[in-house]
Amino acid sequence: MGKQPPPGPSGRGARGEPRKGSQEKKKTNSKPKHLDEQEIPYRLRELIKSREEMKNPKSKKRRKAAAVSKRKPAAPDPAAQGDIPVPKFKRRKQESVPAYIQRMEQETQHVLFLTKNQLQREPETEEPAPEKSQKKKEFQNKRLEKMRKKREEKKAAILEKALFQDPVQFGEVAMQPPALTVKPRKGVIKEKAGPRQLLLTALLAPGHAAPAPKAAPMSLARQRIVEEERERVIQAYRNLKKRRQQQASERCLAGDKQEKPF
Repeated sequence: MGKQPPPGPSGRGARGEPRKGSQEKKKTNSKPKHLDEQEIPYRLRELIKSREEMKNPKSKKRRKAAAVSKRKPAAPDPAAQGDIPVPKFKRRKQESVPAYIQRMEQETQHVLFLTKNQLQREPETEEPAPEKSQKKKEFQNKRLEKMRKKREEKKAAILEKALFQDPVQFGEVAMQPPALTVKPRKGVIKEKAGPRQLLLTALLAPGHAAPAPKAAPMSLARQRIVEEERERVIQAYRNLKKRRQQQASERCLAGDKQEKPF
């Protein structure tokens, strides 16, 4: 194996191939092609492009519409499905009368050709389109009802929040708590501090009798029981009184017998 000769002054190897270091050096530190012109940096070009798009948003919308139209599949041919499209004749701009008549004849002949070569259709034997099942309909109705209730609750919450808000202006000062003009429905009404109506005031006041408490209404069965108890008590009282009278009369007779000797 022989020794490779050293590279020459031009920076090339033995076979005349440039070295990698020299290539990188040329790329980074090379002179511009045109000394009077300077290339715009990439970042600056992107910035100018974005500014132009902001000034002209229509161009961006057009590009988006074109991209969407490319993505969308082509509409199916109605003639292939069995329905022949009905042509609509309208004279175009700068179209002569003979050309317009010729175009109408061509479209008419095309429709006649499709009509003659159309397959025999039997709509009676065709299966109808599958309708939604009952469960699916119920599920959709429940979902709609749930969404409607949710919207109503949200509206009520927003309205309640707006009612309970008290806007305070700058520099406004409250000297005392607010006075309630409406009493709560189920709240306990407390009496104010000061002289209260005592229970014995009516009895102590001269010429004023305490009002008798009203008895609660009784049922017919309760009234009958009370009446029977009343009659029993009255009869027992009468019997007791009669017995005492008999005992008193017997004592009187016994005393008279002792006073009179035989």
